[in-house]
Amino acid sequence: MLGTRFQIAVLFLTVASASHCVAVELEQVRVSDNGRGFVLSKSGKPFIPWGFNYDHEGDGQLIEDYWDEKWPTVESAFQEMQELGANVVRIHLQFGTFMESPTKPRKSSLKQLDRLVKLAEQTGLYLDLTGLGCYHKKDVPEWYDTLSERNRWAAQAVFWEAVAKTCSKSPAIFCYDLMNEPVVPGGDRKRDDWLGPGFGGKHFVQFIALERRNRKRSDVARQWVKHLVAAIRKHDKQHLITVGLVPWSLDRPGLTSGFVPEKIADDLDFIAMHIYPEKGKVAEAIKTLKGFAAVGKPVIIEEIFPLKCNAKELGQFIDQSRKYATGWIGFYWGQTPKEYRPPKTIHDAITLSWLELFQKKRSSVLEGQDGPVSFLANGVTAHRGNSGEFPENTIPAFQSGINVGADWIELDILRTKDGKLVVIHDLTTKRVGDRNLVVTESTYEELLKVDVATDFRQRSGKVMAECPFQKIPLLKDVLQLVMKQRRTRVSIQPKMNCVADAVALVKAMKAGRWVGFNDGNLQYMAEVKRLAPDLPVFWDRGKETNIEEDIRIARKHGFEALVLHHEGVTTEKVKKIKAAGIEMGAWTVNDRATMKRLLEVGVERLYTDHPRLLLTLKSREAQ
Repeated sequence: MLGTRFQIAVLFLTVASASHCVAVELEQVRVSDNGRGFVLSKSGKPFIPWGFNYDHEGDGQLIEDYWDEKWPTVESAFQEMQELGANVVRIHLQFGTFMESPTKPRKSSLKQLDRLVKLAEQTGLYLDLTGLGCYHKKDVPEWYDTLSERNRWAAQAVFWEAVAKTCSKSPAIFCYDLMNEPVVPGGDRKRDDWLGPGFGGKHFVQFIALERRNRKRSDVARQWVKHLVAAIRKHDKQHLITVGLVPWSLDRPGLTSGFVPEKIADDLDFIAMHIYPEKGKVAEAIKTLKGFAAVGKPVIIEEIFPLKCNAKELGQFIDQSRKYATGWIGFYWGQTPKEYRPPKTIHDAITLSWLELFQKKRSSVLEGQDGPVSFLANGVTAHRGNSGEFPENTIPAFQSGINVGADWIELDILRTKDGKLVVIHDLTTKRVGDRNLVVTESTYEELLKVDVATDFRQRSGKVMAECPFQKIPLLKDVLQLVMKQRRTRVSIQPKMNCVADAVALVKAMKAGRWVGFNDGNLQYMAEVKRLAPDLPVFWDRGKETNIEEDIRIARKHGFEALVLHHEGVTTEKVKKIKAAGIEMGAWTVNDRATMKRLLEVGVERLYTDHPRLLLTLKSREAQ
């Protein structure tokens, strides 16, 4: 399977550039309490793997071939994958690079692995570490091939002990994948080669035994898994463990790998399977996926790519697979979508279609990590920050929205006379401040003199000591605040024609993974999608809006959601919107009864001045 996709992958040349990485705080990932997916260990937020296999650069070199002399190439690739929206990167470690002898790991390689782990921590990317690779046959030590089955397994255990000892303390490790596509030989004939057939000079399939010796193949697979899991657990008792399985691992008539999922699942934290849907056979691929999901453990599609079907069909497969899978990992070979445009070959076109699909699907697939993306698990939107407890559109209100656990904070922006993007709702400061200035006709220095906490202080009966002077924040200030954490995102509402400036700022700060846009102005929202198709757009609508027409327009522009005035929400409208594949929201909801009614009819996103109340309500309903 891996060999097949390599026939396309090997044709790509990479243009890589070094880039600076900004440290991001990571939480360790664990299996959720219900055993159906993953969560972040401290916050409990859902985590859905969405990323890339970075198994080699476009020229076919494996990462160990260049990570010593060309480390900036690795740094550049990680930054690019992060900017594309990935949260997981699968790395393939070669046995020959890491082992000097059956009992002695190579210190220099472990040092580079540690360096890679630190890079993952800096870029906020989790690592799927797949080991024991023998992809380049010329690099496989002669002594390794001459070992008996027992001694080979022992050497493999030493490999995993060394890797686990190196990585055990890092929260950036998503999982250890014991081997890429292992196979137990069938029949009675003894093999003379540990590796499967080569594809393009690489061997992705590997046998864990040379002969069956009257053993059940699934017993051999289970014993091997137990042996290597025990080796890892000597040094790392927390990080997840899996093994990458070919789709023909299911216990069905015909070709099988011997790694029957239900036979080996007890010792694994989740199931990782590889599948490339074929043209016109999406339903068949889903049926195969269901076979892996029947084990009852989380399933990650660890390899996927439009190799045998087009991107449209692959998108359909991803959509339908969400019932059974809880993670998807495609491929990245060191070249960005921009560098593929215009595609020079059919292979460039295929890869470009994949990367565009990856960006497009991200917001609809993910359900809550590093700042929630899908409304299915992230409906709490703090309207102008936690504006029920702090002055609206101020840093304290936004910080409180983050602190209470809101999934989004929503804010409004205008452009000042001197071109600054500031966070304020009204065109003047009269309603919220202690003086009346027209925002667009004032410089930022002039606006800094306005105390925008004045109205809140008076309404709440607070004194200056309890509610001190607050200045109008810059959009840049709020983005910097949000980018310090991974839970809460920010939805930007432009109150004038300043979309291009806002998108440019988001891109310059590399803040895209934290940002969405919302407003009822169709021109503004369409411009967001034109300038940054991967940023989610939540189109705000009134209570008397024409739902059929809104749905048509939303689908035309690729908007992720329709957000209706809460008084206009009905069960019928909710059903129509969801049937169109669009997410549903409502604004602005501040009383408990309305919150409960909207949640009951299936509204996923609620704007509220009181995020703490909504979070409490949702928590009680979940329990």
